[in-house]
Amino acid sequence: MSVEKQTLSGLKWVGGAKFSSQLVSWAATLLVMRLLLPRDYGLMAIVSVVTTVLGHVAELGIGASVIQSREITREDLAKISGLIMVVSIAVFLALCAAAPLIAAIYEMPRLRLLIQVAGAQFLISGIATLPQALAQREFRFKWLAVIEVCWVLAASATTLALAWVGAGVWALVAGSLAGALVRMLMLSARGIVWPSFRLAGVRKFLAVGGAVMFGRITWQVVYQSDVIIGARRLGAADIGTYSVAQQLATLPMQRIMGVLNQVALPAVARLQDEKERLRQRLLQATRMLTAISVPALWGISAVAPELVGTILGGKWHSAIFPLQAISLVVPLRMISGIYATAGLGIGRAALDFRNNIVAAIVLPSAFFTGTQYGLNGLAASWLLAIPLIFTVNFPRLGRALSTTVGDVARAVWRPAAAGLVMYALVVASRIALAGTTDLLRLVALISVGAASYLVVLHALDRKVGRDILDLLRTGKQ
Repeated sequence: MSVEKQTLSGLKWVGGAKFSSQLVSWAATLLVMRLLLPRDYGLMAIVSVVTTVLGHVAELGIGASVIQSREITREDLAKISGLIMVVSIAVFLALCAAAPLIAAIYEMPRLRLLIQVAGAQFLISGIATLPQALAQREFRFKWLAVIEVCWVLAASATTLALAWVGAGVWALVAGSLAGALVRMLMLSARGIVWPSFRLAGVRKFLAVGGAVMFGRITWQVVYQSDVIIGARRLGAADIGTYSVAQQLATLPMQRIMGVLNQVALPAVARLQDEKERLRQRLLQATRMLTAISVPALWGISAVAPELVGTILGGKWHSAIFPLQAISLVVPLRMISGIYATAGLGIGRAALDFRNNIVAAIVLPSAFFTGTQYGLNGLAASWLLAIPLIFTVNFPRLGRALSTTVGDVARAVWRPAAAGLVMYALVVASRIALAGTTDLLRLVALISVGAASYLVVLHALDRKVGRDILDLLRTGKQ
């Protein structure tokens, strides 16, 4: 089977698992948001930043290194397993020791125990790292799809059950741990690589893995500096409202990019010596990704007032503008993400790190400035920062992938134009529907937006619908 067909088959399985599991996950998430308070989400936002950043330290970028490597022996894997185990334990102990200081910095005493308990996921994820990488390297996406469904369902069910009985922020922490535990157990069920602590020879994997790790840490710190800065300057309640808006705005991105990155990295690694073939596949992916992400994300932005009022309730009213602003730039973040993954797939981790340095300058500066104007100012800073970062970074990455900004613009302009028409018609329809209930307006505006987008896109690009269907059919072969 060709790399393209293996990739499409992987997309089918992983995408199908994401879609089915996320229907349940999204429903549970929305119910949990109604049950918990903004302050609960504010505390969890800080916990998530800390554990996510340190999680990349514990993983060492080894997963990407194993996937990208052309050859790897069983002895290599044993040494890698031992290294991950040692580092995971060390990171967990360091976090437990640092938790009181983090709580003091944010003047939130509850953070200490929350961070220490959440840090247990390092020990769980350390066991899962190598089996996950090997499954991706071997294109065993059907098995990964099953794990995805079970993992998400376990996390969602645990979170919802504990939120229902009044556990507050602990429901979010426990749900995260439950999902990680189920994922680890299932990945390990088909065999684990027993560790060897004779670490001579792992340097060649750390060369790539280290660059990946630092790139990911930089990316996480930079892209979550909104929470790092905002939590200190705005407080737990406001940052909780902001984090909920961001979560709703980025859920489609996280799920779609989770699918693409899981399949794309090993696929690009196999095509890294065929530059023109890789270029064509990336542009095709960009075109179809935009055709799917624009109606989803710009649609969320367009109906945000009704969505918040109907789904979340009055206590989340201040999340409306942040949801509108952040949703608008998510499609561009997704395009940037797929090309960044492609850069890693061809072994250009250092380039990814350099691009993250640019983001490290732009984003925190924008967020700090935005917080001068409160919650809405923090959200609005994304509208300026993301286009600027793309403009500066993409030419460098594009040269490595033999792709220009013009190539990308030609791939995305049709769905973008259809999205603009959709947005304008939704806004106009809201005026016509003034006086109706939020629920009635939400249903009507979604109908208007979906119909207008499909009609305009079909007029501009008659092939894109067929191409997406062909992709799905090919993936079934």
